[in-house]
Amino acid sequence: MGDLDERAGRLRQDWEPEDLIEVWTLLEDDMKKVRNKSGATRLGFALLLKFFEVEARFPEAAREVPAAAVEYLAQQVKVPR
Repeated sequence: MGDLDERAGRLRQDWEPEDLIEVWTLLEDDMKKVRNKSGATRLGFALLLKFFEVEARFPEAAREVPAAAVEYLAQQVKVPR
């Protein structure tokens, strides 16, 4: 899939729309997990959930999470960025 930036060994930051959809879309099972949360907690949980799916680890710093993924997930969970 090529989600890792091979030079830096970290998650890439530039995402095409179709890649965002493929990797960062919350599936029904994911939505069940975030429904009982609200506001920033809902968005943060969704980001950690999907990041963990991609990287098999949690981010060490907020900058590791691609800005495009934050925007895309914020739309899905209906939380302002």
